[in-house]
Amino acid sequence: MTIKIRIYATLREKLGWNVKEVDTEKDVKLSELLEGIPELWKTLVETGLENYVILINGHNYRLLNGLNTIVEKDSLIDVFPPAGGGLTLYSVS
Repeated sequence: MTIKIRIYATLREKLGWNVKEVDTEKDVKLSELLEGIPELWKTLVETGLENYVILINGHNYRLLNGLNTIVEKDSLIDVFPPAGGGLTLYSVS
């Protein structure tokens, strides 16, 4: 079975790829899947896993079973890095 992992924005720039397909013979935990791609796992851990949005078939892994969520065959994993920027509001006195 194949599980597709897509990464976005600055994560693509850092790792030099945008999609990886992982072949596995059985369902795996999300943690096992991510650890199986060392350069991705290292980046996630070093910069703070809690800062990333990771979706499993469109569902946030935190709302499922966290890193223990079972990833089934033909699943799609999307990994979004922390977003920067935003609007700063100033008070004028």
